[in-house]
Amino acid sequence: MKPIEPFGAEVDLDLRDSENKEPLQALFETYGLLVFRNQSLTLDDQRRVMGYLGPVLEDWTSVGYVSNVREDGVLGNDELSFHLEMGATPKPFLGLSLHALDVEYEASATRFASAARALSNLAAGTRERLRGLRIVNLFPVGETALATRQRADNYPDDAPKAVHPIVTTDPITKSQVLVANQMMTDQIIGLEEDDSETLLGELCGQLYAPDNIYEHLWRNGDIVIWSNYAVHHARSALRPTSGRTLQRVCITDGTPDVYSYPATRRKPKVLN
Repeated sequence: MKPIEPFGAEVDLDLRDSENKEPLQALFETYGLLVFRNQSLTLDDQRRVMGYLGPVLEDWTSVGYVSNVREDGVLGNDELSFHLEMGATPKPFLGLSLHALDVEYEASATRFASAARALSNLAAGTRERLRGLRIVNLFPVGETALATRQRADNYPDDAPKAVHPIVTTDPITKSQVLVANQMMTDQIIGLEEDDSETLLGELCGQLYAPDNIYEHLWRNGDIVIWSNYAVHHARSALRPTSGRTLQRVCITDGTPDVYSYPATRRKPKVLN
């Protein structure tokens, strides 16, 4: 095992070996983000591995493929700004895993930002100001919301909306983390618009500062597992001419109805 800068760890374990269950659990709780190389897991293998870390929900929102070539793949070539998975629902996912099945060597990346480091790096006065504040998170439904930020103007009545504490305890690492994020957070409840925007800007400045980001360049066989609350994630737009398929399994204590909204049921975008 070797630490990753600025956070996380790269681990040399064969995830197919069930004897590695307890070391995996301990490492996940300690680091919140783990990178494994040269793995070869079926979807069932990946379900089993993630089942060591929490409940796996058998639903299309949490098990499947992130791909711009598979008919059953989601997200296509879209750029994604930083976010928590399902952060606009009452039950954000607990953790996620992506396994590179078919990627061009280090041609695409996922970026990860530590919500714990960002909180600890804030000025003491700012951390105190956050005590008791709550935010409104919205699901990205606009044409450009995946790449930027969803706002409340003209937001559909049937789309997900959730109120969360701006600071909470990550269920995995038990660290205090920032829940406000670039893609989904519309406002801080109880603050005037200008004050809300100024404070959110300060938080995002710490969250997505270059020295708070780990950028993972994908190779075939890679698996990245991370805590959803402790680690925000994002990606740049993909090149339409370059195929990319990642196998995805998430853990959550939510039920399918929590994630079943008309606005979430996008038709997957595929490469023509």
